[in-house]
Amino acid sequence: MLFSLLLSILNFAIGICAKTNKSCRDMISIRKAAYVIMTEDGKRGRRYVFKNGKYSSDKVLTDYDMALVFENADVGFKTLAFGGDYGVQEAFNNWTMKIWGDDMHMIWFGVIMGMALGGMKRK
Repeated sequence: MLFSLLLSILNFAIGICAKTNKSCRDMISIRKAAYVIMTEDGKRGRRYVFKNGKYSSDKVLTDYDMALVFENADVGFKTLAFGGDYGVQEAFNNWTMKIWGDDMHMIWFGVIMGMALGGMKRK
């Protein structure tokens, strides 16, 4: 429940950032990719799609360029919400999080998430 709520909040934040932040719009305009954050069993998750300068999101978890896959919803929530600077790295090292697909996309998607959540500014 909390994991799904967190993913919905992230969707809302990216949507607002894509509409109001010129730097974010510029970054989105050069990328055509889909990213998924989900649980390993595929029951919970969300896909974030950047295509032709537009942002959208849905719950299709099978079509993506990169996926952050968490062992379960509890691990996903704790890693993303309370992990701090090292939460994702710790989850990755403990095998409770995996990256499926091209892991080079993680850097770009991480910057977008950081901008959307106010933790990062791009000029």
